[in-house]
Amino acid sequence: MLNKIKYTLYIYRRFQMAWLLHAFGNLLGVPRLRFYCPVCEKKVYRWLPSLRNIGHGQTLLEPEGRRCPHCHSFERTRHFKLYLEENKILDSSPRFLHFAPEKGLKSKIRSILGDKYVTTDLFMRDVDKKEDITLMNFENNSFNFIYCSNVLEHIEDDASAMAELFRVLTPGGTAIVQVPIKGTKTYEDLSITDPSERYKHFGQNDHVRYYGEDIHDRLSKIGFEVVPFYMLDVLSVKTEKIERMNLGKRELIHKCIKPKE
Repeated sequence: MLNKIKYTLYIYRRFQMAWLLHAFGNLLGVPRLRFYCPVCEKKVYRWLPSLRNIGHGQTLLEPEGRRCPHCHSFERTRHFKLYLEENKILDSSPRFLHFAPEKGLKSKIRSILGDKYVTTDLFMRDVDKKEDITLMNFENNSFNFIYCSNVLEHIEDDASAMAELFRVLTPGGTAIVQVPIKGTKTYEDLSITDPSERYKHFGQNDHVRYYGEDIHDRLSKIGFEVVPFYMLDVLSVKTEKIERMNLGKRELIHKCIKPKE
């Protein structure tokens, strides 16, 4: 609780300082805001740190500023927004399924795709469909494009979840799958259920595994054609813009294609 109060005060001070610098920066000789978030398309004075739950009501304030103060996007969301734009994925008006949708990204995609865009999560309130990813109610071959970021590490039966992603994707369709990855081999122990122990073993109190690079094999076993890549390797972003938009974190992504019948 104390950390949450400190975090709230910290965020308030950051916003207050940002407003003062924006309003009186020229008079004080301070340069204008130099950062920018491509998700909400707003200028940023300073990236905010995260408050991580580590179990039993305890929290940990991460000092590194990664979150946008406006839309709360992390690097992965900013990467994906640029990926959508550069690859013109929304231009073909695909049926798009988005798991655990990020606030700023959701509004942007909705404005372009309308009813062809479907958001889902089992616990989030503001989604179109509340679905269990291991047993969804969507018909076979329902979606041309799926974005599933930082979801599978929460799911005990991830094989069923991957099979469901494959089932609802159209032949020739693409699913972008992203999970925290550590090392080459997946580490999991489903007997670990205590939140604080899960934090110690898997990096977050509600994670059930740490995936390794061998997630490629799990996805391939389901039937996907899997292409691993790093966003910064495929985005045509100049070095100065990487810093300006806080895109520097490298995270392995898996592009999963359902073969055409």
